[in-house]
This record gives sequence, C-alpha cells and structure tokens, in this order.
Amino acid sequence: MAENAVLASLKLRIGVTDDKQDALLVDLIEDAQQRVLAYINQDGNAQTESPPAVGWVIKDIVVKMYNRIGDEGKESGSEGNVSSTWESIDLSNYANALDPYRKSSSRRRPGTVFI
Repeated sequence: MAENAVLASLKLRIGVTDDKQDALLVDLIEDAQQRVLAYINQDGNAQTESPPAVGWVIKDIVVKMYNRIGDEGKESGSEGNVSSTWESIDLSNYANALDPYRKSSSRRRPGTVFI
C-alpha cells in the first residue's frame, strides 16, 4: 500500500482532517514498518519493504502508537473518574498474518540464536 494511502487511511481512523500531524504520522508509519520488517526478517529474510497484505497490521500498530503519545511507557492511568489502559504493541499478536512472510524455522542454522 502506498504511503499516501496509508497516511490517508490513518487520518480517517484517528479523526485528523488537516495536515498538521502528517510528519508525525509518517514517522510512526516508518517505525511500524521497521517493527514488522524486524519480525519478518528475524529468521534470515532480507526483505526491505513490508508486504502489502499486512498493511492493516501497520495501520493497527500506528493507531496504538498514536493513542499512546504522551503516555509512553504507561500500562494504565486514571484522572478523576476516567481510567485508561493501553495495550502493549506485541507483534506476536499479529503472528498469523506475519509468519507466512518469515522463512521456515527449519532453515535455521544449529546454534543460531534469534532475538
């Protein structure tokens, strides 16, 4: 999915109607793409672009990151009668979508440790 389409979709999801936060959103998109690539490439792949079919994963991660701005590192918080809980961004939650793009674990070299 082209970056402009991802940006437009994200702005729709989070209710942004102007371009004042575009630089921030593009930065978050790039970060989410790098997280996805790190997950996909951990078994030895060398993909440099996230697969188009996992664009929804990128958008979901960006929405979570955007909603946490100002509250990074917190798991929950409350103010008056309002309490909030933030879900951690754990790519294993997206394993069903991302694992098909990873190399088979049977191709790992003995003794190789993947983090």
